[in-house]
Amino acid sequence: MTQRTENLLGALAVLVMDDMVALDSVAALAGPTARAMLNAIGQYPDASIELLRDAVALSHPAAVRAVAALVDAGLVEKRPGVDKRSVALALTDAGRREVAALQRARDALLTRIVGHLDGNERQQLEALLIKVLWHETRDAAQAMQLCRFCDDGPCLKAGCPIECRETGLPMPAGSAP
Repeated sequence: MTQRTENLLGALAVLVMDDMVALDSVAALAGPTARAMLNAIGQYPDASIELLRDAVALSHPAAVRAVAALVDAGLVEKRPGVDKRSVALALTDAGRREVAALQRARDALLTRIVGHLDGNERQQLEALLIKVLWHETRDAAQAMQLCRFCDDGPCLKAGCPIECRETGLPMPAGSAP
């Protein structure tokens, strides 16, 4: 039987995902898959479709369709890849603007949610999230999927629990007050 804590966590996850879906500003970005692919291309410039599909957990055909829609929308461009069979993907100027807008909106959403907590509660939440994410990270592909919308800077500097688990490092500590 589901306990109250699990229900509350599930409700928070739904709230965050619903608010993230509401961020769609370009028709080609309707739904989380296209946004995740656009963000992944921004995080891994000149990566192949094969690498990026792992980051967003898509089959190869689904990733090709997602990329084609982003190219048609003028958000992504294809460049020659490392061999004749592959292409490297990069954001266009419009794609970079869209990624920046999505990241600002995501930051505002998460800042609003966490803003209900005082400093001590925020530290407690961070410590709990570190523990849960460190234990739940299974492998490199899942690590890419979990971090597909992250702003890497703050997490990598402090020790990302997902990155640490994926690379075999111990669970990082929370931030100091």
